[in-house]
Amino acid sequence: MKLTEGQRRTILRYAELPAHLSGRLAAKGTAATGTPFTLDELDELLDHVEASVYRAKGNEKQKVLRIVERVSKLLGSTIDPDEMPGHRLPKKTDTVFQLKITLRGIDPPIWRRIQTTDCSLGALHEVIQVVMGWEFEHLYRFHIGGLDYADLGMASFDEVEDAFDTTLSEVLPAGNRRPRFDYEYDFGDEWIHQLVVEERFPPEKGMKYPICVAGQRACPPEDCGGPWAYPEFVEAISNHDHRRHEEMLEWVGGEFDPEKFDRNAVNDELRRMQTKVT
Repeated sequence: MKLTEGQRRTILRYAELPAHLSGRLAAKGTAATGTPFTLDELDELLDHVEASVYRAKGNEKQKVLRIVERVSKLLGSTIDPDEMPGHRLPKKTDTVFQLKITLRGIDPPIWRRIQTTDCSLGALHEVIQVVMGWEFEHLYRFHIGGLDYADLGMASFDEVEDAFDTTLSEVLPAGNRRPRFDYEYDFGDEWIHQLVVEERFPPEKGMKYPICVAGQRACPPEDCGGPWAYPEFVEAISNHDHRRHEEMLEWVGGEFDPEKFDRNAVNDELRRMQTKVT
């Protein structure tokens, strides 16, 4: 990706980048030759630059917004509501979506990669709960192209679309190469997940979907306080000298390994949702 020297300085000034991104942007000669990023790194860069908009003032804010727009276009990630069909489709498309789900605000990241056939957003909610490790305890909503989608029978806010009457193919325009959208769970703790569509392809004969193909790190415990409180929780259970060590360890049930992720166990649980492609 090519950036002007001014754009690089703007990003480095306002965005709180991890070392592997800031170091690459700060390297000499990148203004002329461009800075190499993987698609995952561009997604990560876009997250940090978007989060920095509020720190910039005046003309600098406009510079940051232009950089956000540029990276979004490069990724093909912007979902325009005008591109969505104005009616419900009569049936699901014959498409498998590969999605990367990343829990925002946690470092190192907690993420999962799944493959699912076209399904309702309500069904996708159920898949996310299983693969992340949540317990179906709280309300949720998807935020896609400026609209919210949720279970109408449980929604606690106005102007929401029906998640069970909306499929992935309806809200993810085919022309978008790598669209991104958000899924929020537990409006008190505000666990916001970013979903990125990495690939779309025909279903493989004999394959069962949905399936989790990769992931890292354990899901935080329910009701632990959100991404702001989670690092303190991990510190408390990991440090025997922490004043709340015994209290937090007892609260979580005696043990918790923040680095543990068992993909086989997740897929065992997904089997009740799976449909075999014939």
